[in-house]
Amino acid sequence: MRSRHCGSRHLRRSGLRLLVALVLASTAVATHAAERVVHRAGTDDATTLDPQKVGFPGETTIMSDLFVGLTTLDEKAKVIPGSAESWTISPDGLRYTFLLRKDLRWSDGSALTVADFDYSLRRALNPATAFPYAGRLYMIRNARAIASGQKPLAELGVRIVDARRIEISLEHPAPYLLEVLASFAMPVPKARVEKFGADWIRGGNLAVNGPFMLAEWRPNAFIRLSKNPNFYDAANVKADAVVHYPVAQPMTAMRRFKAGEIDFVLTVPPDQIDWARKEFGSQLRIGQGLGVEAVAFNTERGVTKDPRVRRALSMAIDRVALARNVLGDPKLAAFSYVSPGVSNYPIAVQADFASWPMERRRSEARRLLQEAGFGPGKPLTLGLAFPANDINRRIAVVVDAMWRGVGVRAELQGKEQRALSADVARGNFDAVRVLWLAGHSDALAFLERLEGASAGSTMNPSRYVNAAYDAKLTAATREPDLARRAALLREAETIALADMPVAPIYFFVGRRLVSSRLTGWSENARGIHVSRFMSVPAR
Repeated sequence: MRSRHCGSRHLRRSGLRLLVALVLASTAVATHAAERVVHRAGTDDATTLDPQKVGFPGETTIMSDLFVGLTTLDEKAKVIPGSAESWTISPDGLRYTFLLRKDLRWSDGSALTVADFDYSLRRALNPATAFPYAGRLYMIRNARAIASGQKPLAELGVRIVDARRIEISLEHPAPYLLEVLASFAMPVPKARVEKFGADWIRGGNLAVNGPFMLAEWRPNAFIRLSKNPNFYDAANVKADAVVHYPVAQPMTAMRRFKAGEIDFVLTVPPDQIDWARKEFGSQLRIGQGLGVEAVAFNTERGVTKDPRVRRALSMAIDRVALARNVLGDPKLAAFSYVSPGVSNYPIAVQADFASWPMERRRSEARRLLQEAGFGPGKPLTLGLAFPANDINRRIAVVVDAMWRGVGVRAELQGKEQRALSADVARGNFDAVRVLWLAGHSDALAFLERLEGASAGSTMNPSRYVNAAYDAKLTAATREPDLARRAALLREAETIALADMPVAPIYFFVGRRLVSSRLTGWSENARGIHVSRFMSVPAR
């Protein structure tokens, strides 16, 4: 009897547990269904969640959700206070002092201090970190020398003033510093990095200070972020979660947008604009961006080491025809590195052959190739690598056809982004399609990408080195007069266009799909759309 009673009681308890489990499960489903979740498509499958290891636009977008620097960006990509509530600038523009907000916390509840920012800036410039965007911070005193191993980290122009203030001293005035800090100077939790090493970004080890924190990461599928209750402005973060999908194929992203699975699509193929306008109406958003699509040549090895070959290949690309027939707008043809619309750069520079008729350019290209040892009896062959998607392949096919017009044969190499970035970092390529998006509205944001090649960096994929070019950039960064500074930058761009380490093809235009459900989205030339300000109705 006792046994039967115990068994009966056990069954009742089991039944009760099952009932509770079912109630909890149904509650979880209801809660999940009622969440405000923004679903957005990116172009890159993240290779890291370490803000000082990222090297691609898709990764930096995710970083802006997870981390907030001393400054940050609003919904229009304008600088606003971030982890620092305010700052002061010395009269000579060489010293910035930031006052941190009170009681800042990491997502694990631990205190975020000035020591974390001091540590993070030094880590970003430590040669051992190999931060691809370290060059963006070279305006900080001694940063360049430290990143190149010529000076110790202790000499970086960063100083803790007191428990809430940190001071950054510069080599030269840099009015764009606040923009740079918002995108390329995220803090990392010193204690966790030192405890876990490279594994600090894994699972329960990761602590962040941004509006969202990691909930789930499935490589090649999605990254789901949930609202961070310890974020200093959590009360004004409207979305409960954000899901980033790496969708390499724009057509796939568009189909998922049509099905209601994605609220925000970054790229609409230019040949689908008319269809997208009819299908989605005002949900299609088109705006000029600060960016340039280009082909970077390997200047260290292979056939493209010869500047005559690079110049010939660039000359043979009919940019106007490509922009008109493939992109639908001949005005997008690019003969320069600096995108139109940047601040304090009113006079554009172009390659010297920009105004030549195509036949003259093809004739000169053939002559240069012959001079370099190539011709009908010995045709030039090279690889053209690109991120594997339909529009990139289509453009690669067009470029290949144009090169064939001067006797060049290209092997088209569409590669997954992670594999492609690894090849670029190793210098294992001949020519590769790249997209340069401005880190701030300044000509230097483009031209610094060709300064002082460094191994493992994606900032200067061509490994271009020219002392005269570097000297012009250095002089420009130290020039307080904006007109003279612009003139020095134009001189630098002219030098690089003559060497042609990178062939600009067309200027970037944002073609996006934005769901009518999505609020907090704002068009801006930088094409930066921070999830913190976005939301959708609960579902």
